[in-house]
Amino acid sequence: MRIIVANYRYFIAGGPEKYMFKFIDAAEKRGIEVIPFSVSNPENADTPYSRYFAKPRSKELMYADTKKTVGNMMGMFRATVWNYDAEHRLRKLIQDTDPDAIFILHEINHLSPSIIRAARREGIRVVHRISDFFMFCPKYDFLCENEICESCIHGDYRKALKYRCVKGSVSGTMLRILAMKLYRAVKIFEAVDSFVCTCEFSKKKLIEGGIEKGRIVCIPTFINTEETVPCYEHDKYFLFLGRMAHQKGVIYAIEAMKYLKNTDYVLKITGTLSDSPEDRKLSNYIQDNGLENKIVFTGFKRGDELTELINRAVCIVCPAIWYENMPNTVIEAYAHGKPVVASNVGSLAEIVVDGETGFLFEMKNSKEMAERLMRFVDDESLSTEMGKNAREKCCKEYNEDVHMARILAVLRGERLK
Repeated sequence: MRIIVANYRYFIAGGPEKYMFKFIDAAEKRGIEVIPFSVSNPENADTPYSRYFAKPRSKELMYADTKKTVGNMMGMFRATVWNYDAEHRLRKLIQDTDPDAIFILHEINHLSPSIIRAARREGIRVVHRISDFFMFCPKYDFLCENEICESCIHGDYRKALKYRCVKGSVSGTMLRILAMKLYRAVKIFEAVDSFVCTCEFSKKKLIEGGIEKGRIVCIPTFINTEETVPCYEHDKYFLFLGRMAHQKGVIYAIEAMKYLKNTDYVLKITGTLSDSPEDRKLSNYIQDNGLENKIVFTGFKRGDELTELINRAVCIVCPAIWYENMPNTVIEAYAHGKPVVASNVGSLAEIVVDGETGFLFEMKNSKEMAERLMRFVDDESLSTEMGKNAREKCCKEYNEDVHMARILAVLRGERLK
């Protein structure tokens, strides 16, 4: 079997890319040939197929750095609305490699859904994995001014335009709306054979948005538990793992430590503070509340350093303020034998079993979060007990063999039981 995997990055920058490279490794172990399709970028991993990759949308590559030249603006329009270059290059790749299916991870704003039409015109099966809500929300995360909002789910984008939801920009928001209206008009997503959701919550949102139930399958993400040795011991710290993006709710984890000042426990955060307005707010809150000794920014960690950081944590905290779509941090925590304390929202409410593999708390309620963390302070054996439950759940539900058997069946066009 030969599969094209399409993602706008061919280097690790977040959850979709971590999944992509794990999938490629797991597929190749099973004798599946995987061919990448992406956007040209000097950070990409080496591949002989890079000559087929689409042109970047600007010389600066990333949106935040894009200068408003005519060429860059044309590239932005092409990549956001309909990328004819990506469509042409993908068709050439398909013609030259004769794959059985394409597995699309993330194409919005770069490759664009033009690649769906390219695959259909070449007669191969199209499977699209969903990792956010780009099909129904111009901003992708169902957040408006840091509040959950589903106003656009049925195609009415007036609120998005009013609040300039795409990076606070009228033109950026209008461009996304134009693209979304085009996709609805040409019914491009109807050309997808199967959508893969990581959780039942996301599946329900796709159905609410108008996707037929029969074209959606729920296949949770996975981790190789055999390569991860659990650790049920811990030092006195809680761990915020992952990007410090606003929707991840790191401020609420910091606020929670205000209620744990009299304990020996600290909060470690895998990141560093920058000069951005959002990070300055975090820094000011820490200083204003005398939390300098309770919050530790570890910087970016990987490899053995990251493993050790997770292994010695009491628990992983996920205070998200959006509909998290089964974050890797949860199953990574579970694989390491660590419980998770998370917001009672979206997929987190589905994958964290309250009182067994961790605790849930009301979203944005830092005091309630602190109360859950205090349970581990009062009973130091609780982390071990819940961590063992978490590891068992991970081995049973999120293991590589189960995931690959199901995802490969979908890519072959088989019906899942």
